[in-house]
Amino acid sequence: MSSKFNHGQNEHEPYPWLEEKVYAKLRQRTIGLVKRSVDALLKDKQRVSLFTVAAKSREFDEKGISESAILDNQEARAYYEQHRSWRGSSRARAKPLVVVSSASSGAVKPGRDEQRVRLRYLRMSKEALVERLVTTERTLAEQRERWLSQQDEALTWRLRAEAAEARLKTGEAKVAERFP
Repeated sequence: MSSKFNHGQNEHEPYPWLEEKVYAKLRQRTIGLVKRSVDALLKDKQRVSLFTVAAKSREFDEKGISESAILDNQEARAYYEQHRSWRGSSRARAKPLVVVSSASSGAVKPGRDEQRVRLRYLRMSKEALVERLVTTERTLAEQRERWLSQQDEALTWRLRAEAAEARLKTGEAKVAERFP
């Protein structure tokens, strides 16, 4: 970024005047809307979730607030989490599906149930999916190299055969000239 726009400031540090005149007011607006929305939801005995708080905030302010604004504002998030309906369970989460090694994964059947495959992929962790994708790409690249090599070899043999046929025909023509 040129110094004309940066003015020696770090990209991630806002200008001090922006902090007090803009950002502080926006933070206070978010906090106020979250408190009003949560209190209204509790009064109406409705579920308190990020979605319902964001939706309720539009009743108080045309723009309302987004779910990410609630999560990014520490004070608003704390107030929301204090009153939210959902409480995390104490039991351990289900373990992600173990990634299948590339050696054990067989050929893909053309008539497989894709909905079932999709559900299996959705249960896999991101890390397992990335590993599977990298393995698949590697296999595809190897197969493409093998195919190109075979095509090269086939073309070489075809050209040799055509050259041999041409030599044979010229040889036959010369023999026919000699022995009419």
